[in-house]
Amino acid sequence: MKWFRRDTGGPRGEHGRGQGQEGPALLHGVTKTDGAPGPEPQGHGHRQGDGHATVRLTTGTTPAVLAVTHSGRGHFVVDALDPDLRSQSQLVYADGPLTGRALVNADEDRPVHALRVQADEPGTWTVDVLPVTSALPLEGSARRPASDVLRYDGGPAIANLRHEGDVQADDGGYFLVDTFAPDGHGFVDELANHVGPWQGEVPLTGPCLVYARSDGPWSISVPGVPSTLRK
Repeated sequence: MKWFRRDTGGPRGEHGRGQGQEGPALLHGVTKTDGAPGPEPQGHGHRQGDGHATVRLTTGTTPAVLAVTHSGRGHFVVDALDPDLRSQSQLVYADGPLTGRALVNADEDRPVHALRVQADEPGTWTVDVLPVTSALPLEGSARRPASDVLRYDGGPAIANLRHEGDVQADDGGYFLVDTFAPDGHGFVDELANHVGPWQGEVPLTGPCLVYARSDGPWSISVPGVPSTLRK
C-alpha cells in the first residue's frame, strides 16, 4: 500500500486515465448545525464505485473519519478537494487492494469539500464517512495493517511507535503520525515522519486522536495501560 504518491516529475493525476463523471455526486457527511448538538449518528454516508468519480461531502468543516477500501489490482488514488474543487492533499495512493482510514477536516484552515477517486483497473472501491467517535480506542497497544485513526483517552505518556515498512516499496514506504485534539478540531503534535522501517519512543499528549498514515503495518504501545486492540 502506498498512501502518498512518489514524486514522478509528472503532473498530479496523470495516472488517472479514465473518464470522470460530469458533476460531483453527493456523499452525506457530518452536517454542522446551530444550537445544541443532538445525538451523533453512527454513520454519515456511503459511496461505492468501480472507476473514477468525484464525490462531494456535506461535512462542512466538521472533522470526520473516512473508511476507504479498494479491491482492484490497479492504481488507486483518493485526493481531498478544496471548495474550488482543486486538489489540496492526497489521502490515498495505492497499487492494488487496500483497507484503511483517514482523518479529514482536522486542519480547520483546509476544509475538505469533495473527494476525487481514481481507479484504473476493474475493482470495487468504497468510502464511508464516519464521526470521529468511530476512531478505534487505543488502550495499551495496537497493531494496524495500514493507515488508521485511533483514540487515546489517557493522559501524557511515553509511547513506543514501530513501522514495519512496505516490502514492495523500494524505499520501504512512508510513515507519518500526527496527533489532534480529541474532537478532531486542531493539530497537537507530529510524532513520526520517516521512510522505511523505523521504531522509537515519542511523547504522547493525551487525550488525543492519533492519525497514522502508513504504507505498511505499524504498531503503537503505551506502557502501563492494558492492551485491548490487536489485529
